[in-house]
Amino acid sequence: MGLFKNIFGAAVGLKTYQNVYNRPTVIPPPGYVIKGMQQMGIGSTWKISYSKTSNQNITNHFKINSSTSGYTMGADRWSISWP
Repeated sequence: MGLFKNIFGAAVGLKTYQNVYNRPTVIPPPGYVIKGMQQMGIGSTWKISYSKTSNQNITNHFKINSSTSGYTMGADRWSISWP
């Protein structure tokens, strides 16, 4: 029981650390707004929710990981930097 509790505590601590200190900086192109960022699992994959400023009722998303430095949608380029 003690070993499971230690492993669980370490996983929670790692998740908290990644959410606070390893959060990517995402800069949207003009015409877009970021609605939210959510870490997927324990790794470095993040789900970025966004919408266009002209229609904020429709929310879309894409996923990034630590090897992603930018994201392109047509002529629009998202800038992504990691700590």
